[in-house]
Amino acid sequence: MSRGIVKSTFLEDFRSFFSEIVPEERRTFGWRHPEHDPQGLYSVDCRVNGMARPLCVFALPTDGKIRDATISILQFEKWGIPFRSVGIFEDQEEAGRRPLARFTDVCDRQFSSLTANTDRLRRFVAEALEST
Repeated sequence: MSRGIVKSTFLEDFRSFFSEIVPEERRTFGWRHPEHDPQGLYSVDCRVNGMARPLCVFALPTDGKIRDATISILQFEKWGIPFRSVGIFEDQEEAGRRPLARFTDVCDRQFSSLTANTDRLRRFVAEALEST
């Protein structure tokens, strides 16, 4: 297949992975803050709840998504929302230097790719779920 035809399954893999490791009642895909952001301008790919500081997990396949996640994290901080931010790249080596640098400044925890870090992610999320 040519490069233009090959479609990434990263976002589907991300959703499937979090559906598998986080109980349904503890996760929300496409989360937005109901009071501060009813229009959904600052959405989170997966919010893991049930702890004092929920995880806001961002799936990062492109530089545009990295920029959006950076802006969302900064906005949540501005609103005073308690959370921990997590970024999972499709392939961090492909990310642009500038968006990556800015994201690194604001994100609490990053994983360079989903496929290379499934065991670490499982442990990280399991520990977060236990710290209710």
